[in-house]
Amino acid sequence: MPNKPVKRGIKVWALCTSFFGYVYNFEPYCGKRDKLPRNDNGLGYSVVTFLTKNLSKGHHIYIDRFYTSVVLMKDLLNSGIYASGTVNTNRKYLPTNIKNVKLADNGSSKCFQCIEEPNLTCTVWKDKKEIFLLSNGAKNEITTVKRRIGENVSYVTCPKVIADYNKYMGGVDLADQYRKYYDISRKSRKWWIYMFWYLLDTTVNNAYIIYSTTNFPSEKKSKTPLDFRMSLIEAILKEKRIVETCPQTIVKNKSHKRIKIDGRKKRCIRCISLKRKTISNRAIESSWTCEICQVCLCVNCFGPYHNEHH
Repeated sequence: MPNKPVKRGIKVWALCTSFFGYVYNFEPYCGKRDKLPRNDNGLGYSVVTFLTKNLSKGHHIYIDRFYTSVVLMKDLLNSGIYASGTVNTNRKYLPTNIKNVKLADNGSSKCFQCIEEPNLTCTVWKDKKEIFLLSNGAKNEITTVKRRIGENVSYVTCPKVIADYNKYMGGVDLADQYRKYYDISRKSRKWWIYMFWYLLDTTVNNAYIIYSTTNFPSEKKSKTPLDFRMSLIEAILKEKRIVETCPQTIVKNKSHKRIKIDGRKKRCIRCISLKRKTISNRAIESSWTCEICQVCLCVNCFGPYHNEHH
């Protein structure tokens, strides 16, 4: 996606909390082969209804113009879920006169209410340009928002539904921001390993959010995301009791024996340490492993490796 800051990657639809960026539900985009039930209402409709199918009634979700449509707002309201989202004026079932709305002054606004669905409203507000927002559970209330131009601070009137949208929108961006702070992903030719890294980073960030919000009474100095990751690593190491690759406490009367690996080949651990590669500059792989050491070794490294470690 050329217009995005990160132009290449795997697209993941996500439902996140507004304030903490906790990933509540997600689904990788796989084109026509994904699990999203498709219909004639478009991809955005399918994504939102799929991600919110287990969401309890009474929640209010905030979406951008890619997802927002009149049909989606009506169906979400019937399911007991409120929603607000910016909308393109060329969407189906929007009144044609909304497209021609031109507001004169900054801070001015208009609100259109659907006759058949009184809870469905379309609010237009002019900031630098006209902003159109569709909602299925908002009242036509006015508030004030702060605007800063250099050192000058001013307050302009704004519909409350748009002020709430600016306040609560951005949970997915927040989750991506936290995930990128200590990203473990590395360059790889395998697509599935990127999904593994995404799952691991998301899991750790969700765990940190749960820790931060449920740690009562709070500690004198709360842990930063880095502190939490370090303590998590220490706990895992302590639990697993990391030992040497080939333990010295080998059962007596047992000798090292090569056994065949099930599945695809693995990289030879000794060739990696010696930085050996094939003529085509690839890692040396082997179909054999040591029955006792449980490490992958090629035929040429099997004897020398055990001589070095025992």
